[in-house]
Amino acid sequence: MAAVTVDRKRSYVQGNKRVVSAQVDIAATGDTWVTGLKFIESANANDSTNAAVGLTKSGGTLTFVTAGAITNVLVRAEGS
Repeated sequence: MAAVTVDRKRSYVQGNKRVVSAQVDIAATGDTWVTGLKFIESANANDSTNAAVGLTKSGGTLTFVTAGAITNVLVRAEGS
């Protein structure tokens, strides 16, 4: 699995949770993003072209499920 390309990233604290948001480019299904979180409680991804973007999480890593390459995907992960 290849890593996504991170165009920009922002980390902050919201209440008692750490939040990481980023804009990424996904080359193919199965690409991953190591968020820097130890554990992801929730995550979402939105694409401006309404392409379907699925996510699976393991520890602090997200794996993307797509039909192909997608650019400028906004991703937000919340956890610890």
